Amino acid sequence: MAMIPDSIIDLTDSGLFNLVKKGDAVAFKELFKRYWSKLYIYSFNILNEKDLCEDIVQEIFTDLWLRRDEIQIDDLRNFLYQSVRNQIFKHFRRSRYKSELINQLNLFLDETGIEENYDLRELREKIDLTVSKLPEQRRMIFHLSRNEELSNKEISEKLNISLQTVKNQITKALKFLRKSINNLNSLL
Repeated sequence: MAMIPDSIIDLTDSGLFNLVKKGDAVAFKELFKRYWSKLYIYSFNILNEKDLCEDIVQEIFTDLWLRRDEIQIDDLRNFLYQSVRNQIFKHFRRSRYKSELINQLNLFLDETGIEENYDLRELREKIDLTVSKLPEQRRMIFHLSRNEELSNKEISEKLNISLQTVKNQITKALKFLRKSINNLNSLL
């Protein structure tokens, strides 16, 4: 039987996680204490929603505890930050307010240079690339709606097309974007 150090606080992340895999609740509490506030701040900087960020971080630790026997982790810190990113992406997919959240994401990415944001920058580039693949009229309507924040009626008048056409094109653009993001997330 391996000896436990005098202080669990002195253990490395991998040492703590090895104890967690064996069901050691004290080691789990120490991991929680080390990372909860960092992960919360990281998610709050993106989402700016206290309760949602608390839920995301709580869900990550709950999942870590419940799946401790089956999870293989080489770098716990990267695993936890990636888990936060995945939960944020999941929230984006589910949210009715995707454009607002994407704008918040863009603002956050533009204002920070944190290394952990590399995957988010890559996602933004993939979203831009996906939008560029839309048919010209649909791309233009989507751009006017999301980037210039014109109403459907304003777009209809500006492009001299029916209001229903504008609604249909935005719906199709969002479906295409949603499908592309889901495909991207499954690859990640």
